[in-house]
Amino acid sequence: MDCAVPISDSDLSAQQIDTKERRKQLRIGRRRSEILDAAKQVFLAHDFAAVTIDEIAEAAGFSRATIYLYFKSKQEVYTGVLLRDLDRMISGLTEALNRADTVRNNLYRMSTSYMNFFRIHPEYFTTLSFFFFPGRKESLPEEAAQTIENRLADGISAIEEAIRLGIERGEARPVDARAATLSLWGQWMGNAYLAITGHTAIYERTIEQVYADGIEIFLEGLTIRQHG
Repeated sequence: MDCAVPISDSDLSAQQIDTKERRKQLRIGRRRSEILDAAKQVFLAHDFAAVTIDEIAEAAGFSRATIYLYFKSKQEVYTGVLLRDLDRMISGLTEALNRADTVRNNLYRMSTSYMNFFRIHPEYFTTLSFFFFPGRKESLPEEAAQTIENRLADGISAIEEAIRLGIERGEARPVDARAATLSLWGQWMGNAYLAITGHTAIYERTIEQVYADGIEIFLEGLTIRQHG
């Protein structure tokens, strides 16, 4: 007769500790998210220099001391807001990559993902991301700026991989995959700028049409038509 091996007191204690730690991390994650949600609205409503930790605490419904339990400074809160949105955008691109699919389908999905992020989070392009663009009087700490660069590189690498795989399989012309990637990345950023400035409406186009036309024209030059 088979019997289950009894769990020792020490094993049970370890399991309980792991469960307790997971719950603790979930609570921390929820609290950080609540703070970032509130802080984002404050940063969007005021210039960065004018925002205070007290305003963030009031908006979040927490004490000033509670905010400092999760973030060392106003700058760290802002960086957290920026990185959270950026991660959503890059995750959409990396998750759209299916290495078994065609370059055409992959790039269509990525283009749509980028466009959808812009539609849901226009403030990332209009306000937040411009914080670390050249010409702004503020600047991100070096470590935060490097983290952002690394995360952006993840998205760009996913696009480049889709193009490289297409070239290897004979679906795409033997172009410089990195050059093609940067060209497409610039196109998507330019499309977002057109929408932000209202030029898509001036040209009687929707943002969906602009992105769809852009990726189709890009693919027309990149891909090889299969005959027969």
